[in-house]
Amino acid sequence: MTEPNQPHSYDSAPGPQPGYQQQPYPPVPQGGGYVQPYAYLPEHPQGNVILVLGIAGFLAPICAPIAWYLGSKVQKEIATSGQHYSNEQSISIGKIMGMVLSILTLVGIALTIIFMIIMVAGFGIFDLANN
Repeated sequence: MTEPNQPHSYDSAPGPQPGYQQQPYPPVPQGGGYVQPYAYLPEHPQGNVILVLGIAGFLAPICAPIAWYLGSKVQKEIATSGQHYSNEQSISIGKIMGMVLSILTLVGIALTIIFMIIMVAGFGIFDLANN
């Protein structure tokens, strides 16, 4: 048994541990507020235009290849400059939408032409000219 006047090891007052120093808090910036931990990335000037053109390709198919072209051009520009932008994902999305909608538009045009050829051949419009 331990003596009642003898403190137990868990009763001892906490003190600084040897070899451990608590780091002081960093100073508060002047004006207070939130400090961003990362550097701010600028937006590319054509990023939103490419995204809007990609979306507009649903309603006006002429916009889709323009989005595809501008998106490819801007991505090459970004790759050569090494500069990163905050809206690179918007550029990629607009470009991909432009690609998909351009291909779908071309397929639709091809199917329309094939359908028209089948209709003309099936109804025999050329036979009417022979009568």
